[in-house]
Amino acid sequence: MKVSKRDILLLVGFIGILFFGVTLYWVFLPAQEKVEEMKAENLQLRQQITDLTIKTNNKETYLTEMEKMVKEIEDIYRVFPVNVKAEDVILMAINQELVSPMVVENVNIEQLVPVRFEEFVAPGEEHDYTYDLGENDVLGVGDEPLDGDDAVTAAEDSAEEEIDWLYNRQATFNYGVSYEGLKRSIRHIVDQPNRMAIETLTVTFDDSTGQLVGSTTLNMYLAPYQTGKEYVQPDFSSVLLGTDNIFGTIQIHGEAGLPEVEAMAPEDGVGNEEDGAGNAEE
Repeated sequence: MKVSKRDILLLVGFIGILFFGVTLYWVFLPAQEKVEEMKAENLQLRQQITDLTIKTNNKETYLTEMEKMVKEIEDIYRVFPVNVKAEDVILMAINQELVSPMVVENVNIEQLVPVRFEEFVAPGEEHDYTYDLGENDVLGVGDEPLDGDDAVTAAEDSAEEEIDWLYNRQATFNYGVSYEGLKRSIRHIVDQPNRMAIETLTVTFDDSTGQLVGSTTLNMYLAPYQTGKEYVQPDFSSVLLGTDNIFGTIQIHGEAGLPEVEAMAPEDGVGNEEDGAGNAEE
């Protein structure tokens, strides 16, 4: 079989075209994609280098601003007490009675609960710190009240999981007061140096007394993890304790005008005569 020169040239051309196509598909195109990827990566690296260069040149400015922000954060935290105990709430009720004035019938003191800031914290952020607030009545959000060892264990477990930088103790005061006294009580709450907020305030008019009867619920906040700041025990030295009349001031009808008990005691002579009469009858 004879193959012409023309056929040979066509065959060689076809093989060349096939080789070029295979080379283009298996070698050139992947290499071109790799080059594009390297160009994109190189551009990203150049942007990072530019950003790092700018940050390096402004290092001192950043450090100064960071120190300023840390100082501002510390100043904000220092307006919060490191703890709010039941005695602080009781002293607050006593001062409310004196300043307003008002008659506080009872005070309901809730357990400590952490204030959550999920909307301000990046998701998945973790803390390696552990703290102990030093109170057995710490509640987590949605938890039921615990007592004794269960409360201690719950507080420790909560502390190991994450830091609760801000806590709240809620207290409700039930009282009777005049309208002027109510305004004075609100002003007294606003003027407190420790951070607290009125959660609810409800009052109704009492027809029988002409006064207001109501309740105020306070959120009393505390930030326990402050370096160099300690809890200060409330001072009750100015509070009057005890009473001369443990039965109150209720006066029974017809009690007024009665002689004193000492005046009713029998004289010695009368008593002896009666004793003698009694002996004589015997």
